[in-house]
Amino acid sequence: MKKTFNVTANLYDPGLLKSLVEKLASSQVDFGYNEALVPENWNAMKTCCTMAYVMGTFSIQINGVEKQMNIPFTSCFLFTCIKEKYGLFNLEWSSSLS
Repeated sequence: MKKTFNVTANLYDPGLLKSLVEKLASSQVDFGYNEALVPENWNAMKTCCTMAYVMGTFSIQINGVEKQMNIPFTSCFLFTCIKEKYGLFNLEWSSSLS
């Protein structure tokens, strides 16, 4: 019998982390790529990636039963932000580097 096993990372203060990452992206020098002329129905955008360490705890679910393990972790993540024409950088996705 196969057992399903899911691991969820619960981040400490994700709102603060999102704000920090977006501010780091905004501090980059803007060379105007997001204002480039593009074909009709396309949007010009600028991407910016930044790396940050994230802290939190793990939650483990086995066969649908969640068990809070409270195992602390610190891991490095790569965050990618996108800025559309005349807009601000918005956090779009992240990837664990460990």
